Amino acid sequence: MRFFFVILVLLQVCSSCNFLKLVDRKQEKRFLHEGMPLAKFKDVNGVHAVHASNKGRQKVVLVHGYGASGIGQYFRSAIELNADYDVILPDLLYCGRSVGNGVDFSIDAQAKHLNALLDSLEISEPVVLIGNSYGGIVSAFFTEMYPERVAKLVIYDSPVGHYKSAYADSLAHSFGIPSFKELLAPTTIKENKVSLDLIFYDQPYIPRFLRRQMIKYGSIPARPTQLKLLDELLEHEAELNAYTFNWKVPIYLCWGDSDLLIPVSTMNGISQHYGIPADRVKIFKKAAHAANVEYPKEFVAYVKTLLAEDVKGK
Repeated sequence: MRFFFVILVLLQVCSSCNFLKLVDRKQEKRFLHEGMPLAKFKDVNGVHAVHASNKGRQKVVLVHGYGASGIGQYFRSAIELNADYDVILPDLLYCGRSVGNGVDFSIDAQAKHLNALLDSLEISEPVVLIGNSYGGIVSAFFTEMYPERVAKLVIYDSPVGHYKSAYADSLAHSFGIPSFKELLAPTTIKENKVSLDLIFYDQPYIPRFLRRQMIKYGSIPARPTQLKLLDELLEHEAELNAYTFNWKVPIYLCWGDSDLLIPVSTMNGISQHYGIPADRVKIFKKAAHAANVEYPKEFVAYVKTLLAEDVKGK
């Protein structure tokens, strides 16, 4: 914590510094030290990137949400889990260090990308797959497409059906934002603040100059491709809401009780539709859209219970 405030003071003296790059370098160095180095390969579908440990232990795959990256969203959780398990953090296409081919922005392409990453790591045994938000949609389709690769699926604050973009737009309007696209790909300080207010139950203090850097170096450069991912979802929104997955593995739900972006009502709809029992539903109290960021220790404890069930053969 003290180191963080020292960095803030230095940046206030020289606010032109790219704080995002400083954080990125620090995280990469820590992951290398922890035995979860970045691995990449390129093919006709793009550049595929993943951080992973692969030491022959039980494996958990943590799939990030829209606009994030594996290391960015799960940094603290991954380090703790890596002490006992193999942790795999993919960067979805057009996110983090993965680059798509500029043509295919579909969920199908993302699922195939995830499959290719597991192949590149020579992972053959089933994994516990946890997908947050957009990553939950990818994980849901991946599990249906490649059931032999998944031991259990955790849908984590994700609109896997029972959700309409009209709700997201109305939510944006209630905060004075033109549409939900500005919430997910902000270009102003106000949009950035509202976006993070929805991600966090209790948003930490972020100085304006850091918000400007988040927009300048983060949101704006990625926005064109990020919006194409959204447009792809919108084009198939009705199909997704009408679709019934044919999952062949145990399904779990994990949600923040105060998530306004993807509300608990969506979770309840998914639970009822698929008959998911109450003992497979985890609710994080006083959490919004990314409980693992606000409550990393509690999230890690939850993931460990899922992995322990596998050991016991449940």
